[in-house]
Amino acid sequence: MTDTLSRRTFTLAPPLVAGLISAPATAATPNSLPTDPIAINDALVRIFGTSGPGRVTFKTKITVYAVQPTGVQPIVGLRGSESAWWKKKDANTWVRYSSTLSFFEDLETGKFIDEFTNPITGKVNKVGVSFIRHKEGEYRTTKGDYFGSMKKAFPEVYRDEFHAPNWSLDGDVIRLRHSSNFPPILAQPTREVVTQFARASEVFDPKVMTPSSTVSGWNIRPWERWMEMGDTPGHVIWHFDGVKLTDVEKLDADYLARARAHTPLFDKSPEFDEGPSFFERVLSTGRKPA
Repeated sequence: MTDTLSRRTFTLAPPLVAGLISAPATAATPNSLPTDPIAINDALVRIFGTSGPGRVTFKTKITVYAVQPTGVQPIVGLRGSESAWWKKKDANTWVRYSSTLSFFEDLETGKFIDEFTNPITGKVNKVGVSFIRHKEGEYRTTKGDYFGSMKKAFPEVYRDEFHAPNWSLDGDVIRLRHSSNFPPILAQPTREVVTQFARASEVFDPKVMTPSSTVSGWNIRPWERWMEMGDTPGHVIWHFDGVKLTDVEKLDADYLARARAHTPLFDKSPEFDEGPSFFERVLSTGRKPA
């Protein structure tokens, strides 16, 4: 299942929140959040990633839930990572080159799997690998975030508007709430809602290139193709959490071994990939991502 758009690949466990709130601050905590467009954009980049040159990786975990009129039940899990390489183009613009690689896992044992028994249908369903790379880069600007091919194809969706982030500052903790601006090429219903947590004393300290951050959210989607649910009423929710790492070697050893065996691209920025980008391929074929 390569090129699966359902990525995030992130429930924020209570220990993550506790660690974020209780950890010592590195500098004075500001009294308020910025209102200047450039300062806002720079702060968002640092919450999501880094202002430095290195690779930043979110260690991620997902549980896929089936939602039906009769109830909600977990179906299968995924364990993965999302790495990004950031570049600053000018005062108003950053570009993020991201690569996401996730493998399905058994919810009880945590072991990686290639197939699972669907508890709703009783069928044994094959599962692949969720591997998405964005060579064209995601532009994060003072007037919005977008992939170039998507902004060109759907200008009405990606308008030039200053950021008005839904964020709050409680003590030293920033809570940033946002929804992914997915292009109108996905089967509906589809929506991803995320809350990002970071320490203000790190985000606004220029000596800290990569502020710590955790993320939690959900993605509502129709039945996935690999579930072979047909016209069965219902949909799925992908529930994800993640924690930012500055060293990719801190990922689980079994995951790292599997990732590097799967592709030599795991440790390389998508910026230098050959051929058309992920969204360019989608637009050229007219297909909807799985």
